[in-house]
Amino acid sequence: MITNSYKRLHDGRDKLDRLTDLPINVIHQIQELMTIEDAARMSVLSSDWRYIWASNPKLTISANFCRKGKQSSITDIINRVLLHHYGPIKTFLLDLSIINPSEHSVIDLWMLHLSRNGLVDLTLRCLEHLNTPYKLPSSVYGVELEHLNLSNCIFRPPCSFRGFQKLKSLSLNRVSFQLDVASSFLCVPNLLDLMFTQCSGLHHLNIYAPELLCLKFCNCGIDTIKWISFKDCRKVIFFAVMPQQEVSQNGQHEAMNLVKLLGSLPEVRALILDGCSLKFLASSNVARRLSTILNHLVNLEFYLFDFNDEDQICSLLCILRSCLNLKLLNLLLSRIKNGSRKVDSNQLKGQGCGIDELNNLQTLGIHGFHGSKVELRFVRLVLASAPILEKMTINVDEEVSERKATKISKIIGVFAYSRPALTQVICQRHQH
Repeated sequence: MITNSYKRLHDGRDKLDRLTDLPINVIHQIQELMTIEDAARMSVLSSDWRYIWASNPKLTISANFCRKGKQSSITDIINRVLLHHYGPIKTFLLDLSIINPSEHSVIDLWMLHLSRNGLVDLTLRCLEHLNTPYKLPSSVYGVELEHLNLSNCIFRPPCSFRGFQKLKSLSLNRVSFQLDVASSFLCVPNLLDLMFTQCSGLHHLNIYAPELLCLKFCNCGIDTIKWISFKDCRKVIFFAVMPQQEVSQNGQHEAMNLVKLLGSLPEVRALILDGCSLKFLASSNVARRLSTILNHLVNLEFYLFDFNDEDQICSLLCILRSCLNLKLLNLLLSRIKNGSRKVDSNQLKGQGCGIDELNNLQTLGIHGFHGSKVELRFVRLVLASAPILEKMTINVDEEVSERKATKISKIIGVFAYSRPALTQVICQRHQH
């Protein structure tokens, strides 16, 4: 009995020694998969482990942080974690929803502490939509950050702010900008990835990001496209605009700004737009094609596209005529609205409705297909313009009956029969 107990103890120590012999960065990576509480408990394993958790350069304080704690408040526990930590804190993630808005001033102190401890990656997220927004303190604007992810925050930089010189990625979700003339210029010379989601207050914001590669606008509303200005974004290769907001009657200014922005992206390779974006373009009375031919564009995707909207169809054709080297075209169609007026299928007939040559198009995908005349005519139009199309996927909407879906499949098969290069045709009814 004693021998077996000693053997188990010896084996346990042997395994612990093997863990201890791991490089410190590997141990830190293991601890990052744990909660802070569990990582701290590892300090009792041996004297060698006593301070390993306190030297981890990455701190994650998520929504489930210390839910079992009853004696001390969450802010007190976080204070103790920061107090006992030694060495740089390079990455810090805090879920703002676990902090009472009345204690936001405590977060200011944490930010000041982090700004003096080598912080390069900061995430302040908020999973709750009703929480009071957190106003970033001035100490954050002086940190040489490389990655910044903000949610439900107020962005009001001091007049002395000159931008984030080392920032590489910036993600802003439900961020309210409070800018004046002195702070409206955002200089991010090394920024590669920029995303706006449901942001407001972007009036006259000027962004200098000459190295930017990826630019995304999601649910930001009209004012984002209307007011925001980029001084230099010629290197952008991925661009997405999905306002998901109905275009106003006076949307011409926004549309012209979107046309101008598209024209300033000569290197763009992937473009994602939604139906509202296309209505913006249509309100500017766009010509047969964009003013700038997008020669490098190879991937084009449209979300919530409506074939019952003439404006969207006109803008779609305009863009297709402006990207002659396109290789992939994807459309996710919107659901048919009750009482919506059907577009005359003849709209896609005639000389003015051609697409020109899509000589490089290899893949076509349409999802949420309803089998209307205008949808079928569009498929024929693409097939006639794409001599080397290899793969076509048509996912019929789940609301379409089995009988109609079978009919659609037969029609698509007839279209594809005369296209020898088309080696893979998938036409199926989408099912959850």
